[in-house]
Amino acid sequence: NGTWAVQKLIDCAEPGEQRRLIVSHLRAFVPQLLLDQLGNYVVQGCLKFGCTAANDESNQFVFDAIHARCLEVAQGRFGARAMRTCLESTSASRLQQKLVAVALVTNAATLATNPNGHLLITWLLDASRFQGRMRVLAHQLAPHLRYLATHKLGAAAIGKLVDQAFEPDARDLILNTLFFNPDPSVLDDVLADHVQGVQVVLRVLQGSAIGDAEKARIADRVHSALDSYRRSSGSGTTNAAMQQLSDLVASTLAHSQPVYPPAMPSVAHRVSATSPVQQDIMPTAHHFMQTQQPLGFHPTNSGAMSFPASHTQSQPMMMPRYGGMVGANQPMPPFYPMPQQMGTNNGMYMPMYPPVSDPVPVSDESSTPHGSINP
Repeated sequence: NGTWAVQKLIDCAEPGEQRRLIVSHLRAFVPQLLLDQLGNYVVQGCLKFGCTAANDESNQFVFDAIHARCLEVAQGRFGARAMRTCLESTSASRLQQKLVAVALVTNAATLATNPNGHLLITWLLDASRFQGRMRVLAHQLAPHLRYLATHKLGAAAIGKLVDQAFEPDARDLILNTLFFNPDPSVLDDVLADHVQGVQVVLRVLQGSAIGDAEKARIADRVHSALDSYRRSSGSGTTNAAMQQLSDLVASTLAHSQPVYPPAMPSVAHRVSATSPVQQDIMPTAHHFMQTQQPLGFHPTNSGAMSFPASHTQSQPMMMPRYGGMVGANQPMPPFYPMPQQMGTNNGMYMPMYPPVSDPVPVSDESSTPHGSINP
């Protein structure tokens, strides 16, 4: 009865002094009301105050409270659903949605494995339509990949980041962290989970957003990991999911075609007979066509590439490949950029939240730096 009476007062409140009085008395109790089965309807009723009114009588106080206490409210049964209702309301502005989205990204690693918080991560990925949301989520989730990929809800979030082509850099970051990580135990831990972890790898190899050449390299890495797993466990793949993965890896490798460097075009296609630079180019081109060996280069101690003083015909062209080197007659995979810092903490990130009166500033929607969320 009490919540019905308060909702009726909110519905009948006139703009001005009446709405300011309601806002001033509810402001301090918004998080508790959102977590309550009946109180959350009182907060939702204040959304109709609008976002264009004066600050002391608008609905901005609702989104400020959600931003400040996001982790607590988002993990509640009624709080998460009330938050999603507020975000999808027509009375919420794009800037208010962005304010909450920033808090969701900050707590993404924890919310992705929570039954209630996962609803908000799903909204952010599927319904928010913020440009760059995949990228910032990938950077938050990548350090915790070994735990998320073996969790039912976390694996669903990882799958959404992998099986999309809108932001390929976000997808490549997840793939690089999982399959080409300098720490091989990440993939080993994922494959050790026969329920969720193996399904994540199967979804990657069966996805449509990844090219055949990439799938072949991933299958080669998984094949090596499966061999190591069999040797360490001393048994074959008796699990149905592991057997399915082994068959898929073998099929992918059997149908893959090696990709060689493109052949150098003939001299006639590059230089005409009357070209003024013919005398300068022809000796080098003639030497290349005779030896069929490109001039090589070696990595220096600083990581930069430098040409040696002398070249030999037997020296192959060297290209970087995931920390190793490949010869001229071996496939040349594209380089997946590794993040500068993948994080070393094994636990979930638990940030400190600012008070309601000091929210995190949100940048202008028209100019947002790289790595942040754009509308």
